[in-house]
Amino acid sequence: MTREQIDALMAHGEFPEGNAPEKLVETHISWVILCRDKVYKIKKPLKLSFLDFSSLAKRKQFVEQELLLNKRLAPVTYLRTLPVYLHEGRFRIGGAEGELVDHALEMRRLDNTVEMDVLLAQGRVGRAEIDKVLEVLVPFHRNAEIIRGQVTAAALFADFADVAQVREFCTRTLGAGQGAALGASIAYVKDFLTEQTALIEQRDREGFIRDVHGDLHAGNIFLTDPPILFDCIEFSPHFRRIDLLNELAFFTMELEFAGHPELGEYLMERYNSAFPVIRNAAEQRLYLFYKLYRANVRMKVNAIRAQQTGGAAERAKRMELFEGYFKLYLAYGKALQAS
Repeated sequence: MTREQIDALMAHGEFPEGNAPEKLVETHISWVILCRDKVYKIKKPLKLSFLDFSSLAKRKQFVEQELLLNKRLAPVTYLRTLPVYLHEGRFRIGGAEGELVDHALEMRRLDNTVEMDVLLAQGRVGRAEIDKVLEVLVPFHRNAEIIRGQVTAAALFADFADVAQVREFCTRTLGAGQGAALGASIAYVKDFLTEQTALIEQRDREGFIRDVHGDLHAGNIFLTDPPILFDCIEFSPHFRRIDLLNELAFFTMELEFAGHPELGEYLMERYNSAFPVIRNAAEQRLYLFYKLYRANVRMKVNAIRAQQTGGAAERAKRMELFEGYFKLYLAYGKALQAS
């Protein structure tokens, strides 16, 4: 569907069970329509370097994949996939008549006031909440499918080095010194990962590479009872089939970025005692690299969005996030080199 068609669906479309749209939330790859007690997600017809939603058949495939994968952690939230039809001049989600124009994912609407990132900002997340999340996360990781032969030092460096695309932007906005620091960090990581090849291969053999969530952070967790971990990566197995340290590093990096390093430390301490993934100093360094990598991705994404947005307020927000993640990125790089 196009944005104009989405607007028409919002204005006078038909929804299952008499639901009426209340709000449209737009991400860079989807439209999310919030109704009273349901949510309908429709993928944008995009083809990017890391995903391909360009055809109706591919969008159907990935909507079905998103449902299947997210039922692993949020079975009561992810409900079903539905066709979207154009019938007698009106768009309709569900039914069986008209011209098939797209596919939607139906989800149960949850209370946004219990999103973990919201509660973090209010100072309402402590060790008890981390423990509850771990009661869900540890068994999920322990039972997740083991993947062989996909995580290599070369592949990790290729992903990491993609941040070079924002070096010129970094130089222009933060100064030549910061741009040079970004370039130097990429060179350092290339050498670091070459040195870690044996460890990365060992962890592959030992089953630490698993098909997990891939986008695990506080914004994708509802602190219900039990907690709901939602919105895993469906569009690219490459970013979901990762070392467990990579998954955990995203979560703890974001806790540190939110100003709660103590919660990240507690999470890793409790996780590691239940399911040991860091057993020595070498694996501790690899975990630190993964935090650096995750800060790299967040910094890059916000730099790109700062350049794409047309609104001054949104650009200012993205610049603030870019600078914050860049600061954390440099701190992790310094710590890694000193370790």
